[in-house]
Amino acid sequence: MRKYFQYFRQAWNIIRQERLFSCIYIAGTGLSITVVMALSIVFYIKLADIYPETNRDRMLVVKSAKEKSEKDGESSAGVSLAFVENCLQTLESVEAVSAVLRNSDKSYVQPDGSKDQWRVTVKYVDTNFWTVFPFRFMDGRPFTEADMQSGIRTAVIAESLARRLFGTTEATGRTVSMNFIPFRVCGVVRDASFVTERTYAQLWIPYTVHPDHKESFGLNIGMMSAYILAPSAGSVERIRREAVDHINRYAQTLDGVELSVMGQPDRHWQTIFRFWSNVEPDFGRVLWQYGMVFFILLLVPAVSLSGMTDSRMERRTGEMAVRRAFGARRRTLMTQIIAENLLFTLLGGAVGLIASCLLVFFGRSWIMSIGESFTTPLHGAEVTLSPGMLLNWTVFGIALAICFALNLLSALIPAWRNSRKNIVYSLNAKQ
Repeated sequence: MRKYFQYFRQAWNIIRQERLFSCIYIAGTGLSITVVMALSIVFYIKLADIYPETNRDRMLVVKSAKEKSEKDGESSAGVSLAFVENCLQTLESVEAVSAVLRNSDKSYVQPDGSKDQWRVTVKYVDTNFWTVFPFRFMDGRPFTEADMQSGIRTAVIAESLARRLFGTTEATGRTVSMNFIPFRVCGVVRDASFVTERTYAQLWIPYTVHPDHKESFGLNIGMMSAYILAPSAGSVERIRREAVDHINRYAQTLDGVELSVMGQPDRHWQTIFRFWSNVEPDFGRVLWQYGMVFFILLLVPAVSLSGMTDSRMERRTGEMAVRRAFGARRRTLMTQIIAENLLFTLLGGAVGLIASCLLVFFGRSWIMSIGESFTTPLHGAEVTLSPGMLLNWTVFGIALAICFALNLLSALIPAWRNSRKNIVYSLNAKQ
């Protein structure tokens, strides 16, 4: 252990002696880590289990369908409430099926005693929404099935909105005015981050209150998205096959209408890449493209640095010859090179990790909109990121390992080549 510590101490001394090279090398490695980590953080937030979307690993999504008939032609959009009831809510082995209205209406809250209006985000959901997405209730509880069926104007509101309206989170039973219509507050939940687009809102209201919840553009094309919660992550594929079977059997009963869900239900990660309602994405190609982007982002800085490393190792030919002349073994020299590159990579990794976290944190309002249809946060909405979202140690470890391997190859090959040269030649090269 003491011997290896000596290697790192020598490596540190070399870094101090060659400050310009060291700074450029560490900055180049840090740049690779920064870019890759920033993108990784974005995808981690979109794909990992994050409150309140903590069931992403056992969730299936149907958010669009395509219907064709001789009478109405071809159309595509979200699914209709009738489709959800006929094809998905008949599944027997699922934990819950939730239908959420894809609403784009502008909504405003009118605070008591104020002439101002606050623009708010509203989601029209059903009672199963609270099972699929387990929000933490600070006060009260979700609206009931009776509220849902009766279309009673009741609402669950976000903690931040409750504090702004009432100065407290104990708001159950109080009334909030939205679009000049009173809604009774039945519960208050911990805020969802703006980055969890499926669940983010400031008010959650039964979709039966919305006049267009039964609106459809055909038998099965409408304004809904459906979320299926499997009992476990291991049962997701079985549930998916069961859902496909239900949809196919239902489609065969339609007279003169062709129904297609284009490969859905999707796993959560798949639906992130489903941008169009009438086209099924090639997921294999998408993964390959993103994998190549990540690899190139790591490779380009490494290739740029490899020329500097090779030149540096050539300059150290004489040094290695002197050490060999005094009895140093090739293995010792190679171990020293490995220690130097490991230290360079660790320092560059630390710089890259800090820089990526700062980049994503301070640029979160626009970085999180990459590749998505996010809108500008509304009044009182914040793009909050927890430490767990920013520090993805698995991705960081993989990126660091790849950088170390690339950096090591760019140094080890010329070092090995120089170590095999005749000592006399190497000493002359120093002169």
